[in-house]
Amino acid sequence: MNLSATGLILVVVFGEQINQWAGKTIERLDEWLLRSSARAHLLLGFLILLYTALWCGLTFLRHYYFHSDAYDLAIQDQVVWTTSQGRWFARSFEVVNDLGDHVRPYLALLSLLYLAIPSPYVLLGFQSLVLGLSAWPLYFLACRKFQSPAIALTIAFCALAYPPLGFVNRAEFHAEVIAVPLLIAAYERMDANDLKIAGIFLGLALLGKENIGLSVSALGLLTAFYHKHWGFGLAWGAGGVAYSLVALFVVIPAFRGAPSDTLERYQWLGSTPLEILWTVLSDPLFIIRNVGIAERLLSVLQLLAPLAYIPLVGLPILFPAVPTLVYNFLSSQPYQIGIYNQYMVPVIPFMMIAMVFGLHGMRSSVTEDLNLGKRRVGSLLSDNAVGLGVGLLLFATLASWIYENPFKGHPYASVLARRQIRQTDERNTTSPRFSLIQPNDAAIREGLKHIPRDAYLLTVQNYAPHLAHRRQIQIIRRAPVSDLPFGVKAIFLNLKDLRRRNCDDYFQNLQAGAKSGFGVTFYRDGVILIEKVKGDRDKLADLLAHWPACK
Repeated sequence: MNLSATGLILVVVFGEQINQWAGKTIERLDEWLLRSSARAHLLLGFLILLYTALWCGLTFLRHYYFHSDAYDLAIQDQVVWTTSQGRWFARSFEVVNDLGDHVRPYLALLSLLYLAIPSPYVLLGFQSLVLGLSAWPLYFLACRKFQSPAIALTIAFCALAYPPLGFVNRAEFHAEVIAVPLLIAAYERMDANDLKIAGIFLGLALLGKENIGLSVSALGLLTAFYHKHWGFGLAWGAGGVAYSLVALFVVIPAFRGAPSDTLERYQWLGSTPLEILWTVLSDPLFIIRNVGIAERLLSVLQLLAPLAYIPLVGLPILFPAVPTLVYNFLSSQPYQIGIYNQYMVPVIPFMMIAMVFGLHGMRSSVTEDLNLGKRRVGSLLSDNAVGLGVGLLLFATLASWIYENPFKGHPYASVLARRQIRQTDERNTTSPRFSLIQPNDAAIREGLKHIPRDAYLLTVQNYAPHLAHRRQIQIIRRAPVSDLPFGVKAIFLNLKDLRRRNCDDYFQNLQAGAKSGFGVTFYRDGVILIEKVKGDRDKLADLLAHWPACK
């Protein structure tokens, strides 16, 4: 965050010069763009296609070389595939129906694509395109506010280069990403007083996941109290929260046969939803004492710094992000706190919208604040600081890739997450140096071809996304393992891959397989496939007797 201090120094010392230079550059670009009505739209389309192509390339490579994960690519791939086969929302990970875990009807719509191309690459490509399209309504909102295609294109570029958006794109596949462009589009239509189309976008956003209802509700209240669309706003304010509550407390328990496991993350606040709510309302000091304030503040800074803190100037527009920040920051799940996973999806669109309004507010409010009643602060004298804002926005966005590069993955996690990862590594895994291609890649691919298509399979997280098109697939258990889940017919392991399980986990699962009559049907360069009542049982017994210790 030292770059934030650098930006402040630039404002104080060179603010007026930056403002004048950026203003003149914007004028020249606008003059060129307005010579043809298609130029700006073509550049916007190019930015979206470039974003989509880059992220398709990265996510496709991650998946192809076995770096994607069962949680959540394999899960949602299996749900989409089973739905395309007529078994609506069926899955074998954790629950038997996806509606017992989350309410995301949008996956059923994606199953139509699987009728033509049943592949997880479809989900990864679709996600990249959807997130890329977030720039489209944002561009038109900015055009309306600034009457400047150059500023609007700059905002679109900074939105697509926003690191939290990239981390979401990198984090496997999640149905709720559809809410990012839809919520921006809904707000853009509200700003244009086109409430009918705005309502359609809000309704479609709800299909992403049950928690999106809270964001829709908060956006409805903002529309009512800030934009004075009372009927529309209050209706969506009530409808959004009702949707989330019904999904969480009615639909999910009905399909799960138990309360949603999401509530377990908040049990430190109370054993029931009412106790949790009472603790939040009656004892905020207890919460402050027991949550990591520094970690949560860091996440807020990570959301704001790449946008040069400009969204704070458009502060009211950030209100719909509050529910997500509250339930993320109250969670005991460390990965829910940071920006590196899908949990910040409902926050991202409002950061982008607030960026537009914050920059628009810099036309006069920033200079008034900085001049402090005509007293000079630094060298900023202009009555219009938009040029300065655009310059800082570009600087902050590009500089953020130095310390928050989504292509590399998260450079550091929260303190709690690091502690959990370290404990997991010490207890269960060996963490080898990262390598894009596994040393026994050829053996892995050959072994995958030998797995029966319909067999109930056990494997590990990094191979499940390549094998999820079947009725039953599970992740192998951690040691100690005395027996296998009922009905298992095959186990596929890469004994040289210790990213998710350790050598003892592999040994005990294979030992349990040997006791259940499994035999080796494929074994090469550390990659092993054993099947029940098939293969060479003596070879499996010999392997266990002379265990190579995953070398």
